[in-house]
Amino acid sequence: MTDPDLQTIKQRMLAPLTDAPDAEHARALLDKLSAAGIWPDTDYACQDPAYWKTIYHLYNLLVLARVYRSSGSPLSSDAELKQSIVPALDHWLDNDFTNPNWWYNQIGTPGQLSQILLLLEEDLTSSQRDKGLEILRRAELGMTGQNLVWVADITARRALLEDDPELIQDAFQCIADEIRVSFEEGIQPDFSFHQHGDCLYSHGYGAGFASDCSRIAALLAGTRFAFPQEKIDLLTGLILDGHQWYARGIWQDFGAIGRELVRPGHTAAFLRQIVPHLLPLPTGREPEICALQSRLSDEEAAPLIGNRHFWRSDIMAHHRPSFYASARMYSDRLLNTDQPCNREALKSHHIADGTTCLLRTGREYFDIFPVWDWHKIPGTTVALTPDMAGALCRRGSRSFAGGVSDGTSGLAAFDFERDGLTARKSFLFLDDEFLCLGAGIDYPEEHPVITTVNQCHLQGEVITLNGSLSPGRHTFSELDWVHHDNIAYFFPTPSKICLENEKRTGSWQEISAYSSAGSAEHDVFTLWLDHGPQPTSATYAYVVAPGMELSAVQKGANPDIEILANSPQLQAARHSAQSVTGAAFYQSGKLEIEPGWTISVDQPCLLLLRQGKGELSISLANPKNEELRAVVEVSQLLAGDGIETTGDHSQISFHLPDGMKAGQSQTRVLQICR
Repeated sequence: MTDPDLQTIKQRMLAPLTDAPDAEHARALLDKLSAAGIWPDTDYACQDPAYWKTIYHLYNLLVLARVYRSSGSPLSSDAELKQSIVPALDHWLDNDFTNPNWWYNQIGTPGQLSQILLLLEEDLTSSQRDKGLEILRRAELGMTGQNLVWVADITARRALLEDDPELIQDAFQCIADEIRVSFEEGIQPDFSFHQHGDCLYSHGYGAGFASDCSRIAALLAGTRFAFPQEKIDLLTGLILDGHQWYARGIWQDFGAIGRELVRPGHTAAFLRQIVPHLLPLPTGREPEICALQSRLSDEEAAPLIGNRHFWRSDIMAHHRPSFYASARMYSDRLLNTDQPCNREALKSHHIADGTTCLLRTGREYFDIFPVWDWHKIPGTTVALTPDMAGALCRRGSRSFAGGVSDGTSGLAAFDFERDGLTARKSFLFLDDEFLCLGAGIDYPEEHPVITTVNQCHLQGEVITLNGSLSPGRHTFSELDWVHHDNIAYFFPTPSKICLENEKRTGSWQEISAYSSAGSAEHDVFTLWLDHGPQPTSATYAYVVAPGMELSAVQKGANPDIEILANSPQLQAARHSAQSVTGAAFYQSGKLEIEPGWTISVDQPCLLLLRQGKGELSISLANPKNEELRAVVEVSQLLAGDGIETTGDHSQISFHLPDGMKAGQSQTRVLQICR
């Protein structure tokens, strides 16, 4: 190989593979390896499309190849090790094991084998080289999203083995071309990430996409194959304006993972791998990258703060100094979850039915999923059918699902329908708490309907006005508040409330055939509102205040939130101390914020008001993700461009965007005339 750029890329590609390999693990594998190159504990006849045990042969072989090639390994270039590697490699190449699942044949196997061949290149026979390259050619360019990146990465390794600059140019150009914003799979206009159709997958396939693309960007830096600046900017945006918003440190929002949420030990630690690749690149956002790096390694680091609504994925993320919270929905534009194509996340039917995720320590839901009651995902309103009824993966039936944000606070809302159950649900995110409202809850069947407030790991006592609760199930006809794990839950309107604080057992394989983990046992806290069977026009309201001390609650502390409306036509509330009002107008209408102060809209929309010293900030969004011309009328005299006044009323015209930004919030800051 004489091309200096190819030499540079090859050296960079091999560096992480040969860095600190596990020699002890390699010795253990060698002890088990037969003279014929077979690991007796590997199932070579396995044809399971979800959990293919045969590929562990390549995983093991890669460990041996890394130890053999590494100059820092005690087994580096060891003759006996090579004598063991040769039959193990030949065993795979001669049998050419395949699986019914195309992914293993075109991505999984070529991905492992391409690294092995690159490490062993100098010791390959012509027969091994030819057979190996034939398998690598099954990774054909032409896919989308993360699948395309995997295939292109494999193709680039093959190009290095074949010393083919044109092929490596094609491979890396495919990756660069996939770093783009579109409505197709991949990066969305709001920097969320979709895969397998219109399905949110930011911390699933999107994690792999960002990890691989950032690694490749660093790999190519300074060569003629380097990504153009616009691609680096988009990749940086995906990570800083997208991925990091679904996590608190390394602890991630279970709603952004896709079917991978049922894989044991899943976290956002992939961001730790990305940061070192981003830092040397010319991003222009180095302080933000360094701040992210600090949060990933130090729980005491300055937190991410703000509110962001991802209008392409129907999810709102809210970061405060002491907590992270989100609301996830779906609509006729979006799938609620992925197909169970490899029998993973088999009970995720309600994962987007108005789901809320609340993280303080970040460990609230970590590996809880085998013992979760999947009818009681936090935030959801669900009919308690005998099993998980209906299709797992589905597109929403209604278009009203979205959010409005001013960057600090936000309101998410949607018109929910599932198998005859309907509800209007909204979520107002504020500085120290968030409010959840439900109205118009109707269901014609006999099954009880509930709304779950939270279901998480039990940490310490569960306390109500009457004191600490013993383990078990408790039912209350009315309840003012519940305190658990330094979180206060308030119920401003009378409701039947149920609570469980008890040990549960479950099995990983009940939710994922992919999992090799066994049973699990956890203490679980579950809190929900019971609407009873066949509810008609039922409502609910509750406030979640993370970080509120028990002593403050017992002394009468109460979130300063006034519910202004909670009907199928309008849901609205105001935090007077923060001067923030959120309103979900499901139809045109008027809202009285306080005596003498009203606001009206002439179109269905989501609205957020923030009053400051001498000014009024108005944020508006169209939850149907369409272009919209709307007029907001306020019973105050305001000054600013495009305002019409009549008497003591002001009319503000909004032209909400279509296309890539349809659903995005628009904010106008206006002066209040005294």
